[in-house]
Amino acid sequence: MRPVDSTGGVVISRVRRFIITVFCWHIVLNCAFASFIFGMPTMLVPRALDPERKLPHRVGVFWWGVMVWALNPFWRLEVEGVERLNAGGPYLICSNHQSMMDVLVLMALRSDYKWVSGVRFFKIPMLAMYMRMTGYIAADLKNPFSAKGILEECAGWIDKGVSVGLFPEGTRSASGRLGSFKAGAFRVALENDVAVLPVAIDGTRQIMPKGSWTWLGESPFKTVRVRVLEPVALGDLANPSASELSHAVRNAIGDQLVAWRGTDDTEVFGSRGRPSDKGRLRALPEGAGEIATA
Repeated sequence: MRPVDSTGGVVISRVRRFIITVFCWHIVLNCAFASFIFGMPTMLVPRALDPERKLPHRVGVFWWGVMVWALNPFWRLEVEGVERLNAGGPYLICSNHQSMMDVLVLMALRSDYKWVSGVRFFKIPMLAMYMRMTGYIAADLKNPFSAKGILEECAGWIDKGVSVGLFPEGTRSASGRLGSFKAGAFRVALENDVAVLPVAIDGTRQIMPKGSWTWLGESPFKTVRVRVLEPVALGDLANPSASELSHAVRNAIGDQLVAWRGTDDTEVFGSRGRPSDKGRLRALPEGAGEIATA
């Protein structure tokens, strides 16, 4: 009996992966193009009528936050806790970062906010124009002197009652574990006296991990989960500071990831596990602040 030649199966699998990857990128890029085309007319709206630049942002929300998920049969998005985002504010919205797809997930929250994004995205012609007219904030992480300008732009929007969102890790996690949350990012909350709204995201790394343009594993069918958690204010902390606030938000997001994944702390927080001495909150009534696992 001749040995089974698996070459044909491997080729078919690679061709299948290539076709589906192209299809998924086709949807993402066409939604991006549609955001630009339909968002351009909003530039003609006088700032007096749209001072918070909500119109171009909402165009992006429709195409990147709604249509990109509706048109892709391989991706499923589960959203929880949006009522917290809509209940108050303005907030400093902070999320963990696993993939470039995280931005599409946060767009799916369908809320008005301004995004702090890497300056490299402001160098992509069409995207840069859209981001500037929407009022998004460019962050040059390699230039320490840009921090003051970023804080001032964030403060300007918060003064107008508009929330600001960012990834406090500063980069995508290659392993799925949480990176350190930069305390400097939380100066926005401290200096403007606003609460931080943690947002936990899981599953985007399976769609597109750092350093890759395609999905992880054999199946292209992926489920992404996002949950808006309870806001954390400086007054909630046992030892109020930017550093403690960053740890409290990281702990909240990490606890949710642990609950979703059903794993131990080290798989989310790293080899040392969840820090018990950092980011501690003041004593809460029994049962308050529990993470739902449903």
